[in-house]
Amino acid sequence: MKIKCILIDDEPFALNLLEDDLLSFDQIEILQKFHAPVDVVDYLKNHSVDLIFLDIQMPEQLGTQFVRDLEDPPLIIFTTAYHQYAVEGFELNAVDYLLKPISKERLTAAIRKVADIMTLRNKQIVEKDHIVVHVEYKKTKIFLQEISYIEGLKDYVKIYLVDRPVPLLTRSNLRGMEKLLPSGNFLRIHNSFIVNKNRIEHCTVAKLALPEVELPIGKKYVKNMEQFQTKGLVSKDNGIR
Repeated sequence: MKIKCILIDDEPFALNLLEDDLLSFDQIEILQKFHAPVDVVDYLKNHSVDLIFLDIQMPEQLGTQFVRDLEDPPLIIFTTAYHQYAVEGFELNAVDYLLKPISKERLTAAIRKVADIMTLRNKQIVEKDHIVVHVEYKKTKIFLQEISYIEGLKDYVKIYLVDRPVPLLTRSNLRGMEKLLPSGNFLRIHNSFIVNKNRIEHCTVAKLALPEVELPIGKKYVKNMEQFQTKGLVSKDNGIR
């Protein structure tokens, strides 16, 4: 299980040092590094992030305030040289609070905590056969097998159901939907689309066909399609290599 994370610190040296330390952990996948929280908000809307390593004392915005402003924050590990924010950090349900310089032992323990949390969450998701979303101000139960694909529209998503011509509209984003859906059944193929794997008929490096529609595959999501190479679903002419 890979832990997809981003790093935020206004000090380049500290950012690079943390990155070097994290590269020794096989379960960690570093998606991006940022020098200021303001650059992260849009990124989180379009990417699935499990964990943020977050400095606190930054000139544009405190890391603690950044977390408070997030509607649905990922797991947080604070990294800071200051003791005085510890209580506030844990009030924000941070997984851990690491004081710089960060020892390998403390970093290992923090990552283990994250892995345990994610394992528990994944077990809970696998046991579910449905999701519950708000549609027209009502809680609506949707069985996973009914979902064909999901389209992201900034702060809303359209959920297209099998054999139903009109999609359901709910206030969320694709990152939020990814957290609800089991990765074993659903796949992100584009900044704007998640598909039910069981509905895929065939695909190339550029597009994917469901029974009712063809959808584009974003360049950064092509690697997600490699699993279908062994299932005979990839075009021989334009297949994934």
